Amino acid sequence: MTLTTATVLPSAPAPVAGAVVHAVIVTPGAAPGLRALLDAVAASATRPEHVVVLDLAPTSGPDAAELVASAQSPSFAVSHVRLDSGMPDRAAVSQWLTSADLAEEDLVWVLPVGSIPEPEALGRLLAAHRRSPSVGLVGPKHVDATSPRTLRSVGIVTTRSGRVVEDPPLGEPDQGQYDLRRDVLAVPLSGLLATVGTLRDLGGWEPSFGDLGADLDLGWRAQLSGRRVVVAPEARLRSVAAVGLATATTGSRRRAARRVALARASWWSAPFLAAWILLSSLCAGIGLLLLKRPQAAAVALGDLGSLNPVRVLAGRWRTRGRREVRRRDIDTLFVPASQIVRTGLDRAHDAVVSPRPESDHTRVDDDRSPGTRALVHPGFLAVLAVAAVVVAAGRDIGGGLISRFGSGVTGGELVTTRATSSSLWHAAFDGWHGAGLGGDGPAGPALALLAIPTWIVEHLPGNGDLASPSGAAVGAILVLALPLAALSAYFSARVSTDSRVLRAGAALAWATVGAAGPAIAQGRLGIAVALVLLPAVLAGVVLLARPTGTATGAFATALGAAALGAFAPPLLVGVVLVCLAVALLGRPGSRGLALVPAVLAPLLLGPWLLDAAADWKLLATGPGLSQWGESGVQPWAPALLHPGGAGSTPWWVGAAVVALGLAGLLVSRGLRSVPTASALLGLASLAAVLAAPHVDLTATTTSAAGAATTAAGSSLTVTPWAGTFLLPLTLALLASALVGADALRHRVRGLSVVAVLLAGLIGAGALGWFGFGTTLRTWSDARPAVAVEQAGGELANRTVFVTPGPSGAAYRIVGRETGSLARALPQSVAGDAVIAADVSHLLDGTDPEAGPRLARHAIGFLAVAESAGDDVARRLDSAQSLSRLASRDGFDLWRIAAPGSGTNRAVAPARLTLVSGQESSLVPTLGEHGATSTDITAREGDVLTVAEPPAWTRHATVRFGGEELTANPDAQQPTYALPAGTHRLTIDVETEHPWLRLWQGLAILVVAFLAIPFGNRASRSRR
Repeated sequence: MTLTTATVLPSAPAPVAGAVVHAVIVTPGAAPGLRALLDAVAASATRPEHVVVLDLAPTSGPDAAELVASAQSPSFAVSHVRLDSGMPDRAAVSQWLTSADLAEEDLVWVLPVGSIPEPEALGRLLAAHRRSPSVGLVGPKHVDATSPRTLRSVGIVTTRSGRVVEDPPLGEPDQGQYDLRRDVLAVPLSGLLATVGTLRDLGGWEPSFGDLGADLDLGWRAQLSGRRVVVAPEARLRSVAAVGLATATTGSRRRAARRVALARASWWSAPFLAAWILLSSLCAGIGLLLLKRPQAAAVALGDLGSLNPVRVLAGRWRTRGRREVRRRDIDTLFVPASQIVRTGLDRAHDAVVSPRPESDHTRVDDDRSPGTRALVHPGFLAVLAVAAVVVAAGRDIGGGLISRFGSGVTGGELVTTRATSSSLWHAAFDGWHGAGLGGDGPAGPALALLAIPTWIVEHLPGNGDLASPSGAAVGAILVLALPLAALSAYFSARVSTDSRVLRAGAALAWATVGAAGPAIAQGRLGIAVALVLLPAVLAGVVLLARPTGTATGAFATALGAAALGAFAPPLLVGVVLVCLAVALLGRPGSRGLALVPAVLAPLLLGPWLLDAAADWKLLATGPGLSQWGESGVQPWAPALLHPGGAGSTPWWVGAAVVALGLAGLLVSRGLRSVPTASALLGLASLAAVLAAPHVDLTATTTSAAGAATTAAGSSLTVTPWAGTFLLPLTLALLASALVGADALRHRVRGLSVVAVLLAGLIGAGALGWFGFGTTLRTWSDARPAVAVEQAGGELANRTVFVTPGPSGAAYRIVGRETGSLARALPQSVAGDAVIAADVSHLLDGTDPEAGPRLARHAIGFLAVAESAGDDVARRLDSAQSLSRLASRDGFDLWRIAAPGSGTNRAVAPARLTLVSGQESSLVPTLGEHGATSTDITAREGDVLTVAEPPAWTRHATVRFGGEELTANPDAQQPTYALPAGTHRLTIDVETEHPWLRLWQGLAILVVAFLAIPFGNRASRSRR
């Protein structure tokens, strides 16, 4: 309860002799409230001497003449004045004041239809007017017409810059808390009491300022002319919403109030005030956008429309008059800027921070410490159990747990290199990218996302000597994927049940059954990430399908689905189809929200979507999502969540989850339910699981002179891995089991909870017992230290690894660049094929110039598997430009000498070479695929050679001294003629689709911002 000082209300005195009170009623014809208003005036304790009805009736509508004639009173005369239809109320009163025969000291009491004065209102207004000769305008307290205990306004309150303040707030109850307010800047037209002379001297209301602005302007001018504007809170006027305006309820009223402030400012301060309005409106608008209040931001930015100098100057000129009071003398009537700032900060805090829930006195307090509660929390125990399973199951992986974090792991589907965050970033965005000699094929969007954890690993304390930052990041992902998957599943399962035990059992099953174990054991990087993301994304879709769905949830689901699609494109296709199904079949309020992730998630992948449209195979696989060769699993096994291969648990472990899911379907009710949706998702996923082995993804790969192929001399069939589609199938079965168990009651429900928990424990125990196998091992670089140093330094040369096979020898080129960190589709070897003939000639010893030609491709080292035989080793020992190094990790190594001659010749083959006649010198390489920025001195006739394929020139820009150079079209390698002089050489590998990348980045930032939840869920609800 609010305690206020009691105010002694004065009695309602009779009018002073000689001062005639004219009650001016403004009505648009025979309005419904006219009779009630006339009756209220007649019932006043203090009655006016004259009542005039200004009739603004439309031409075709009935006027108020008949109603006025029937309202004649013996206490006062009532007259009817017909004015032009459509005339604003203030213009009508001004016209009547100009034409009527009135004395200057007469009083005018304005009452528009829609306002009802209480019996004592006029008397108390008169008392306030006669309290001081300086009073010019008097206004009443406005209360709601239908709820008289609710305040509408007690004068018009504003800042110096014209920002109208809602004081009192709309809907605040009237408890007398404003009854001590007297002097105000302005009062509304409704209930205004003023002398005829005051209104005539002020020139009436300025029509260009509208309604609220005109009232504010009249009061402001009255104050500057030396006349006080007071409010009489003890005089109450019951008003409807359109009458008694004291707040800027529309944008036009806000702008009008701003123009009033500019018009009333001094000539020298008006420009500063305009600048302040500009700055404050922009800051408020931007701040509200950051607080995710777009409608309020639009209102704040709408104030910029008030900065119209023509309208401000015109209004200022029409209302010009002599000023009697200095502007600073009325400063106390304005709301201080500090109060506005505090109010804004309070509202921002309420928008961002969720209010504390009211204390529940009926809840039994838990005296256990937070640590004790965490130790017995089912969710924490489930995550802890999965972490223990990972440690136990990884016992056969080569190397210790710490070494896997430090160097990463390799084997299975993983392709581990010395990739850094920078090389991953360039591999994702540069037009010429990839390992070896590179190419311009599609780059997976997962590389850009993997650059983020790689950058974090690089900047961790004590990690300066990491052999492979990306390998360490991938190792950390594989080690932490299953515990994080259990955590994600536990929280996501809240859309199905509130039972912590049920959710913990489902989390255990999700992280250990089906594709979970093989994803880690076989190095399937995309599946490892999908295990964490998929439960949250599908839970978001479920929430969008419900009446409580929010726009924030829609954008968060879109962002998560885009990240999922970067690592597992087939699952993104499934999420989009699920969202479209919700949009078509869901509740009307959910359809628009479901379209947000369906449309935005693919678009956030940027130019990759264009590549996928050109080659559908990109949508069928991802990093580690392909099956190379036969899986060796029975056709029926995937239906029991058994994908086969390392890390798979026995078929009967998955059969338990299948049985629980089918049992959950039996107790489901309602067509639009989670079990129904789970059944449809499960059937679609099962169809994809069974069809995956029959989809051939093998791409035509050009053999290098018949001696090199994509595998070790053999050809493999590549299909989508069936385990990818086991993820939504497993999730659908678990969701059905949870909803079914939650729907049961009494003892049967207890048995179902035990069954779900037991299924999770069986899965965890089976995975821990059978383990991940020996497919993965700790990675180590097979290159010698000198090769690693030269590849990462200014030389940027490469190493060729040759491995013999049944039908020939396969080779791969290793440099400072990187490609995908896990196998997906077979990659074309067309770019690397340019050295195929030279590699073959070196191995068979038929061409003595093969070594120097490899050096021109920046091949500094040759590694041949020891299984190639002694004959190959003897031929290489005698080859020109080759010198033998110590063998390493099953490979015999040779160093290749740098081409050319001269004292400035590089110590080894280099990526960039400055050729001057027969001499050559090193040009430092600083980036990926020849990118650099360095000063060099060139003589007349010098050329720059770049050890890249000719197609590289279409994606790179070479500048010397700011001038762009053109490559020699007849050269076998990119070759550029340099003008003489010392200048800056700049080589940039251009970003592919730069404008699309820019828009992609902006879209990701906007969607990420819109996905951040501010305040509580009720404040974000679309309702």
